[in-house]
Amino acid sequence: MILTLIGMSGAGKTYWSKKLAEIGFTRYCCDDLIEKSLGTILKKQGYQGIQDVAKWMGQPYDSQHQQTSNIYIREETKVMQKLLSNGVKKPNVRNIVIDTTGSAIYTDNHVLDFISSKTIIVYLETPQSVQEQMFQVYLTDPKPVIWGNVFKKKKNETDRQALARCYPILLQTRSKKYKKLAHRTLDYHRLRASDYKTEDFLKEVTQTA
Repeated sequence: MILTLIGMSGAGKTYWSKKLAEIGFTRYCCDDLIEKSLGTILKKQGYQGIQDVAKWMGQPYDSQHQQTSNIYIREETKVMQKLLSNGVKKPNVRNIVIDTTGSAIYTDNHVLDFISSKTIIVYLETPQSVQEQMFQVYLTDPKPVIWGNVFKKKKNETDRQALARCYPILLQTRSKKYKKLAHRTLDYHRLRASDYKTEDFLKEVTQTA
């Protein structure tokens, strides 16, 4: 069984991929692989680590954001292609979980077609009710985010005001793409229930696969 977890940063992909690893799944973390792939570029500019990837990319109002976003997607696509062509085809590995980034939906169509046909894609949903909480997390602990054409600053808006207004639009846009790609969508609040276990996660996933 190969599971691909998709969703926004903070949705719980890393948490659940680690829980699955505890029961024997081989885990691949795309954040770590992309950071490694970007290593030379980051080092040349004085950056290091996943937090520095976010600094390097910048916010959507920064002058470098479009260029760095394009580089990030290019490297993410390369990482996913290599992972899918090599890592997930190891004959001695039975169960695999791929912890993707929030921007996995923007990678090459060949990558998306592969994970759609060869893996069970699980979308960890982030409902509208938690958007403000997620935005505050994004501000205090920023991760690399591909904004595309969602960010549009209005006249007389500050950068912070434009981010706050556009972030829910980003979530809504992403949510449509995630749901279209996913084989199974899991409820945000159910995943956080105190009695919800890894076995429940697997049961929900395999019931609809």
